Amino acid sequence: MPTMVKVVVAEDHALVRQGINMLLSATGGFDLVAETALGSEVEMLVAFHKPDLLLLDLALSDSSGIEVARKVKKVAPKTKVLIVTGNVYPGSVANAFAAGADGFVLKHEQGSELLDAIQAVLSGRQYVSQQVSKGLDSTTNARPGGFGLSQSLTQREQQIVRMIAKGGSNQEIADALHISVLTARKHRQNVMLKLGLHNGAEIAAYAMQSGLAEAPDLDNNL
Repeated sequence: MPTMVKVVVAEDHALVRQGINMLLSATGGFDLVAETALGSEVEMLVAFHKPDLLLLDLALSDSSGIEVARKVKKVAPKTKVLIVTGNVYPGSVANAFAAGADGFVLKHEQGSELLDAIQAVLSGRQYVSQQVSKGLDSTTNARPGGFGLSQSLTQREQQIVRMIAKGGSNQEIADALHISVLTARKHRQNVMLKLGLHNGAEIAAYAMQSGLAEAPDLDNNL
Protein backbone atom coordinates (compact mmCIF):
# COMPACT_ATOMS: atom_id res chain seq x y z
CA MET A 1 0.00 0.00 0.00
CA PRO A 2 1.52 3.37 -1.05
CA THR A 3 2.46 5.80 1.71
CA MET A 4 -0.04 8.62 2.16
CA VAL A 5 1.19 12.21 2.20
CA LYS A 6 0.23 13.72 5.56
CA VAL A 7 -1.13 17.26 5.23
CA VAL A 8 -2.02 20.05 7.66
CA VAL A 9 -4.06 23.01 6.35
CA ALA A 10 -3.91 26.43 8.04
CA GLU A 11 -6.54 28.68 6.45
CA ASP A 12 -9.02 31.01 8.14
CA HIS A 13 -11.80 30.64 5.53
CA ALA A 14 -13.84 27.46 6.02
CA LEU A 15 -14.91 27.31 2.36
CA VAL A 16 -11.30 27.39 1.20
CA ARG A 17 -10.38 24.62 3.64
CA GLN A 18 -13.30 22.55 2.35
CA GLY A 19 -12.22 23.14 -1.24
CA ILE A 20 -8.67 22.02 -0.51
CA ASN A 21 -9.98 18.96 1.32
CA MET A 22 -12.20 18.01 -1.64
CA LEU A 23 -9.33 18.48 -4.11
CA LEU A 24 -6.92 16.33 -2.10
CA SER A 25 -9.57 13.64 -1.49
CA ALA A 26 -10.45 13.49 -5.20
CA THR A 27 -6.78 13.30 -6.18
CA GLY A 28 -5.94 10.53 -3.72
CA GLY A 29 -2.71 9.82 -1.91
CA PHE A 30 -3.23 12.52 0.71
CA ASP A 31 -4.18 12.23 4.37
CA LEU A 32 -5.51 15.51 5.79
CA VAL A 33 -4.50 14.97 9.42
CA ALA A 34 -5.48 18.40 10.77
CA GLU A 35 -6.83 21.79 9.81
CA THR A 36 -7.08 25.09 11.64
CA ALA A 37 -8.06 28.72 11.17
CA LEU A 38 -5.61 29.94 13.82
CA GLY A 39 -1.93 30.56 13.35
CA SER A 40 -1.40 30.03 17.07
CA GLU A 41 -2.38 26.36 16.67
CA VAL A 42 -0.21 25.51 13.68
CA GLU A 43 3.10 24.92 15.49
CA MET A 44 1.41 22.54 17.94
CA LEU A 45 -0.39 20.62 15.19
CA VAL A 46 2.77 20.27 13.12
CA ALA A 47 4.82 19.15 16.11
CA PHE A 48 2.18 16.53 16.98
CA HIS A 49 1.34 15.15 13.52
CA LYS A 50 4.73 15.67 11.82
CA PRO A 51 3.10 16.20 8.40
CA ASP A 52 4.89 15.98 5.10
CA LEU A 53 3.17 19.17 3.94
CA LEU A 54 1.70 22.33 5.46
CA LEU A 55 -0.64 24.41 3.29
CA LEU A 56 -0.45 27.86 4.87
CA ASP A 57 -2.33 31.12 4.34
CA LEU A 58 -0.29 34.27 4.96
CA ALA A 59 -3.18 36.30 6.39
CA LEU A 60 -4.47 34.19 9.27
CA SER A 61 -6.92 35.85 11.63
CA ASP A 62 -4.60 35.91 14.64
CA SER A 63 -1.07 35.98 13.27
CA SER A 64 1.23 36.44 10.29
CA GLY A 65 1.81 33.40 8.10
CA ILE A 66 5.43 34.52 7.74
CA GLU A 67 6.03 34.04 11.46
CA VAL A 68 4.09 30.77 11.45
CA ALA A 69 6.29 29.42 8.64
CA ARG A 70 9.42 30.40 10.54
CA LYS A 71 8.25 28.63 13.72
CA VAL A 72 7.18 25.52 11.80
CA LYS A 73 10.58 25.16 10.17
CA LYS A 74 12.20 25.26 13.61
CA VAL A 75 10.08 22.45 15.06
CA ALA A 76 9.70 20.42 11.85
CA PRO A 77 12.41 21.29 9.31
CA LYS A 78 11.43 18.36 7.07
CA THR A 79 7.83 19.57 6.68
CA LYS A 80 7.33 21.30 3.34
CA VAL A 81 5.54 24.65 3.64
CA LEU A 82 3.44 25.75 0.67
CA ILE A 83 1.95 29.23 0.91
CA VAL A 84 -1.62 29.37 -0.44
CA THR A 85 -2.84 32.94 -0.08
CA GLY A 86 -5.17 35.51 -1.58
CA ASN A 87 -2.90 38.39 -2.58
CA VAL A 88 0.73 39.16 -3.31
CA TYR A 89 2.36 42.28 -1.93
CA PRO A 90 5.90 43.55 -2.56
CA GLY A 91 8.24 41.63 -0.31
CA SER A 92 5.76 38.93 0.70
CA VAL A 93 7.23 36.24 -1.55
CA ALA A 94 10.85 36.98 -0.66
CA ASN A 95 10.01 37.15 3.04
CA ALA A 96 8.04 33.90 2.86
CA PHE A 97 11.00 32.06 1.34
CA ALA A 98 13.36 33.67 3.84
CA ALA A 99 11.13 32.28 6.61
CA GLY A 100 11.49 28.79 5.17
CA ALA A 101 8.55 28.44 2.78
CA ASP A 102 9.03 26.04 -0.12
CA GLY A 103 6.38 27.33 -2.54
CA PHE A 104 3.88 30.12 -3.19
CA VAL A 105 0.52 29.97 -5.02
CA LEU A 106 -2.72 31.95 -4.99
CA LYS A 107 -6.08 30.70 -3.72
CA HIS A 108 -7.96 31.57 -6.90
CA GLU A 109 -5.68 29.55 -9.19
CA GLN A 110 -6.78 26.27 -10.74
CA GLY A 111 -6.64 23.12 -8.63
CA SER A 112 -4.11 21.71 -11.10
CA GLU A 113 -1.75 24.58 -10.22
CA LEU A 114 -1.98 23.72 -6.53
CA LEU A 115 -1.31 20.05 -7.27
CA ASP A 116 1.70 20.98 -9.42
CA ALA A 117 3.01 23.12 -6.56
CA ILE A 118 2.49 20.31 -4.05
CA GLN A 119 4.32 17.83 -6.27
CA ALA A 120 7.19 20.28 -6.75
CA VAL A 121 7.77 21.06 -3.08
CA LEU A 122 7.43 17.42 -2.04
CA SER A 123 10.14 16.67 -4.61
CA GLY A 124 12.42 19.20 -2.96
CA ARG A 125 11.99 22.03 -5.46
CA GLN A 126 10.93 25.61 -4.75
CA TYR A 127 7.79 26.67 -6.58
CA VAL A 128 6.29 30.04 -7.53
CA SER A 129 3.16 29.97 -9.69
CA GLN A 130 2.99 31.94 -12.92
CA GLN A 131 0.24 34.19 -11.56
CA VAL A 132 2.36 35.04 -8.54
CA SER A 133 5.32 35.79 -10.79
CA LYS A 134 3.20 38.05 -13.00
CA GLY A 135 1.83 39.86 -9.96
CA LEU A 136 5.26 40.81 -8.68
CA ASP A 137 6.63 44.19 -9.63
CA SER A 138 9.73 43.65 -11.74
CA THR A 139 11.71 46.13 -9.64
CA THR A 140 11.25 44.23 -6.37
CA ASN A 141 12.97 41.05 -7.58
CA ALA A 142 10.89 39.27 -4.91
CA ARG A 143 11.82 35.71 -5.81
CA PRO A 144 13.85 33.15 -3.89
CA GLY A 145 17.26 34.73 -3.37
CA GLY A 146 15.89 38.19 -4.18
CA PHE A 147 15.43 41.05 -1.75
CA GLY A 148 12.48 41.99 0.34
CA LEU A 149 10.88 44.79 2.21
CA SER A 150 13.88 46.42 3.92
CA GLN A 151 15.37 47.41 0.57
CA SER A 152 12.17 49.12 -0.65
CA LEU A 153 11.15 51.03 2.51
CA THR A 154 13.26 53.17 4.81
CA GLN A 155 13.40 52.27 8.49
CA ARG A 156 11.09 55.18 9.27
CA GLU A 157 8.60 54.00 6.63
CA GLN A 158 8.69 50.47 8.05
CA GLN A 159 7.89 51.98 11.45
CA ILE A 160 4.97 53.91 9.92
CA VAL A 161 3.66 50.71 8.29
CA ARG A 162 3.70 48.90 11.65
CA MET A 163 1.77 51.73 13.29
CA ILE A 164 -0.80 51.86 10.48
CA ALA A 165 -1.22 48.09 10.79
CA LYS A 166 -2.09 48.62 14.46
CA GLY A 167 -4.78 51.14 13.45
CA GLY A 168 -2.80 54.31 14.06
CA SER A 169 -4.19 57.52 12.56
CA ASN A 170 -1.96 60.27 11.17
CA GLN A 171 -2.45 62.22 14.41
CA GLU A 172 -1.57 59.21 16.59
CA ILE A 173 1.50 58.47 14.49
CA ALA A 174 2.58 62.11 14.68
CA ASP A 175 2.18 62.17 18.46
CA ALA A 176 4.06 58.89 18.96
CA LEU A 177 6.98 59.86 16.73
CA HIS A 178 7.07 63.55 17.70
CA ILE A 179 6.55 64.71 14.13
CA SER A 180 3.90 66.89 12.52
CA VAL A 181 0.65 65.48 11.17
CA LEU A 182 1.71 66.73 7.74
CA THR A 183 4.93 64.71 7.96
CA ALA A 184 3.03 61.62 9.10
CA ARG A 185 0.63 62.02 6.18
CA LYS A 186 3.57 62.40 3.77
CA HIS A 187 5.18 59.21 5.10
CA ARG A 188 1.89 57.36 4.58
CA GLN A 189 1.65 58.65 1.01
CA ASN A 190 5.24 57.61 0.28
CA VAL A 191 4.56 54.11 1.60
CA MET A 192 1.47 53.72 -0.60
CA LEU A 193 3.36 55.05 -3.63
CA LYS A 194 6.33 52.69 -3.14
CA LEU A 195 4.17 49.63 -2.52
CA GLY A 196 1.42 50.36 -5.03
CA LEU A 197 -1.23 50.38 -2.29
CA HIS A 198 -4.26 52.63 -1.92
CA ASN A 199 -5.38 52.81 1.71
CA GLY A 200 -4.66 51.87 5.30
CA ALA A 201 -6.43 48.53 5.02
CA GLU A 202 -4.13 47.46 2.18
CA ILE A 203 -1.09 48.66 4.15
CA ALA A 204 -2.23 46.59 7.15
CA ALA A 205 -2.70 43.52 4.95
CA TYR A 206 0.75 44.05 3.44
CA ALA A 207 2.30 44.33 6.91
CA MET A 208 0.70 41.05 7.95
CA GLN A 209 1.68 39.16 4.78
CA SER A 210 5.24 40.49 4.66
CA GLY A 211 5.88 39.75 8.33
CA LEU A 212 6.55 43.40 9.11
CA ALA A 213 3.65 43.52 11.57
CA GLU A 214 5.56 41.02 13.73
CA ALA A 215 8.85 42.92 13.68
CA PRO A 216 9.99 44.82 16.82
CA ASP A 217 9.37 48.54 16.90
CA LEU A 218 12.25 50.78 15.98
CA ASP A 219 13.64 53.53 18.16
CA ASN A 220 11.38 56.56 17.94
CA ASN A 221 14.41 58.83 17.72
CA LEU A 222 15.39 57.66 14.25
